Amino acid sequence: MSKRPNLVLLFADQMHKYALGKTDAQFYTPHLDQLCEEGTLFENAYSSSPICGPYRGCLMTGLYTSRSGVLFNGDPLPAQTPLLAATLTQAGYASCFVGKWHLGSNRDEPIPPALQGGFQHFMGYQCHNGFDPAPPYCSRVVFYDEQGRAHLYREHRTQVTTDIARQMLARLARGPQPFFAAIGYQAPHYPVQPAPAYEALYRDTVFAKTPDYQPVDPYTPTFSPPSPRPFSACPDYRRYGGDMDAYMRLYAGMVSQVDAGVGQIVHTLKELGVYENTLLLFTSDHGDMQGSHGCKNKCLPYEKSCGVPLVARLPGGRRNQRSAAPVSTVDFFPTLLQAAGVRPAFPLDGRSLYAHLWDGFPFPRDYAVAEHRSRNQAVPSWRMIRSGRYKLTADYESFAPRMLFDLEKDPFELQNLAGRPDMRETVARLTEVLKCALKPNK
Repeated sequence: MSKRPNLVLLFADQMHKYALGKTDAQFYTPHLDQLCEEGTLFENAYSSSPICGPYRGCLMTGLYTSRSGVLFNGDPLPAQTPLLAATLTQAGYASCFVGKWHLGSNRDEPIPPALQGGFQHFMGYQCHNGFDPAPPYCSRVVFYDEQGRAHLYREHRTQVTTDIARQMLARLARGPQPFFAAIGYQAPHYPVQPAPAYEALYRDTVFAKTPDYQPVDPYTPTFSPPSPRPFSACPDYRRYGGDMDAYMRLYAGMVSQVDAGVGQIVHTLKELGVYENTLLLFTSDHGDMQGSHGCKNKCLPYEKSCGVPLVARLPGGRRNQRSAAPVSTVDFFPTLLQAAGVRPAFPLDGRSLYAHLWDGFPFPRDYAVAEHRSRNQAVPSWRMIRSGRYKLTADYESFAPRMLFDLEKDPFELQNLAGRPDMRETVARLTEVLKCALKPNK
């Protein structure tokens, strides 16, 4: 490439790794499928921490949560750690953030500049901040700008995110600098409220239940603002409470609405004449269990929670590729820096995907690591490593093995091999790699 590329990072919220047309043809995602054909689809991508805030902490610092200190939703970014946007700004990039932020607070309130991660332009919100009782789900959608001013919209949150992103991209593309744009959708995170046109796409669809499925009520109330009490009075509960089939159809509608937003953003980049010089990454902060192992939502090391989609399109890079390389959130920071021609002046936990995207050079690490620190005793804290065909989950503090799965033979994680004598060597090897990856003073 003759000049430094623009960098666009798009991420959904709670979109599991299978929610792509290229992976499951029941999902209608033509724009993401097109990106797969123009770049690389990673089949073994993981959230470094499968929960909203800590994931974003990994993303913005390039560090695992145990090193960044962003352990729980509402934790701010560390004050003394170099951040992604600030690093790229210092290297001559213009930068903007649009969408769900969820760093520094769990409340609906303005986000002060000190908590905005070093982005020059900012239009975001901490977490879901408008309860909508009925379609078209646009009664109150609030974003806050970099001065903390509230902007109220009367359109669907997903469409508002797309529209603001397109405006920001047009603003940045008119400037003399290359740009970095991070765009974070709320969808398909609950409450699952797709716009009617996207709900209609799945009216007759019945999603197959995989062997790991166990019945569970998919309904989860919101707390910002609170869903109506009792929950049985909530319109969302009436739509899909106790009905996983209905939930999955609505969830898929939200995925397709995000896909449409991606398509509009790509169209805008083309109209602006910058698409051919733009590195584009699409991923999600975590997945959605949807009854896998009888669970819902996130925070777990299983594939449906910890596994995420990842599509990467590098200008001039390989096209229509599938990669089995184990990658995770912490790898985005070094990838974006290398694409920008910036050498990190500080140690990062991730490795750059750039050479892998450019010419298929083997990814320089044969494992991916994730971790979750829990405040909820019902969800124990854990650490996880995926390497080759095996995935090991261990106790957060002691690293004692809890679960070992052979994902090649057992993709639905039904047979725990951790206690088998013939797996002792594998468990010991993976435990040692996991400990080394997460050493406090790496």
